[in-house]
Amino acid sequence: MPKAEITVKDIMTRKVVSVAPETSLVEAANILAEHSFDGVPVVDSKNKLVGIITEYDLIEKSSDIHLPTFQKILQNLKVLRSDRSEFEKEVKKVSSLTVEDVMNPEPLTLSDTASFEEVVRAFKEHHRVNPIPIVDKSEKVVGVVSRFDVLKPLRSL
Repeated sequence: MPKAEITVKDIMTRKVVSVAPETSLVEAANILAEHSFDGVPVVDSKNKLVGIITEYDLIEKSSDIHLPTFQKILQNLKVLRSDRSEFEKEVKKVSSLTVEDVMNPEPLTLSDTASFEEVVRAFKEHHRVNPIPIVDKSEKVVGVVSRFDVLKPLRSL
């Protein structure tokens, strides 16, 4: 009898750590760091995917937030200390930012019926993407798959 074909359901992580759009950037960064994740899905109150936030979004996006803003504050710390109101304004600006301000609202996703080959192809074609949310027909997040997950079948050889 032939061996069953591996699907995304065989390798995906089902216990998904996600955030809401209104989650603060500081909290999202802490979640990524705490779990050593490259990114997490952003879901609404019904667990429907509305975006993804990644380390890349926190570091590289070209809005006036996150790391560039933190760097600006640190570079100007002496000046800002003497002008406490300016310092407080900058800190407030950073602390008021949310996931929705920087998330990718149209992330790459895979269906919960995707084959192993489709997963591998997605990672080959989208080098910077990690993880990929797995969604059902109603766009609810049922799992995530990472590059690490693609290696799972090799460990059972």
